[in-house]
Parts: sequence; C-alpha cells; structure tokens
Amino acid sequence: MSLLSRVRERAPKLRDYCQAKGYNTHIALFVDLGRHSGLCRFVVWDFDEAKAIITSPVSHGSGSQTPHKRSCYALTSNDDGSHLSSIGRALVAERYVGRYGVAYRLDGLDDTNSNLRKRCVVLHGWEYTTSIPIWPLSTVGSFGCPVLSRRVMARVDTILQQEKCVVLMTFM
Repeated sequence: MSLLSRVRERAPKLRDYCQAKGYNTHIALFVDLGRHSGLCRFVVWDFDEAKAIITSPVSHGSGSQTPHKRSCYALTSNDDGSHLSSIGRALVAERYVGRYGVAYRLDGLDDTNSNLRKRCVVLHGWEYTTSIPIWPLSTVGSFGCPVLSRRVMARVDTILQQEKCVVLMTFM
C-alpha cells in the first residue's frame, strides 16, 4: 500500500481525535515507520483538502548500540536511552533554535510515546538527511528524533508557525 493510501486511511480517525481533544483539525503530520527510510514516509496532511502538502524522507532512531547507523527499517521504543523512535500521537509543542537549527519539542499523547519530552525527542532538520528519496539506500539514523532535511524542515516550520496544536502521528 502506498504512503498516501496509508495516511489517507488514518487521517479521518486522527481528525476525530484532534477535534475531541481541541487540537488542530486543519493540518497534521504523519510518519510511516513501516516504510524503508530511503523512501518518502513523512507527510504534512491537509485535513480540509484530504491531501498531502509535503512528502519527504525522514530519519528515525538508530538505537543506542549503533548511533547514526544507516538502518532502513525502524525499531521502536519508548525507553529513555534506547535512541529508537516511538510510535503514537504527539503534540508538536514549542519552537526553539538549537544545535540543529529550528526544532519543535514533542509531547507524547499515547503510552507508546509518553517519554518523548523526557527523552529529548524533537522534530528537527539536519544537513545529512535527504529531501529526496534515495531508495535502495537508507537515510542516516538519529537518536530517536524524526529528522527532516533542512530544506523540508524550513517548509514545515513555515506551516507550524501558522498552525497551532498540530499533532504528529507516527505509525508502523
């Protein structure tokens, strides 16, 4: 099944959740960790138009034993120190400028990602993450953060500065 089909399948349920919780019902972010990391698997989704605004590759956590290893499929964990990505819904919280440039803190909304803030897992850009698919190669790994190319992160940042209480849904 294609990335957009998988997102389209999940979008109505996420919009209902966002509406019930008072979160943004116009825009959401999706990360499909079930796809190879060299493919597009990050989506900025427009609920109103039921379409993707941005699609891009995104890095995932490489694990504590192999930092920045090029692994093409993600393992997941909510454990501090695992350096793995977490699945579930997260609120895109405050914007800041740090070591990797513009970044957004993430607050996990599910049991599977409740430690995101404690683990310092944030959405950010990085010069070593690609903005175009490179399959069969894989993207560089992270310490658990969803990491976009700097170019894509700049586009996402523009959207996130206009939209508040946006939810990021990471799934397999």
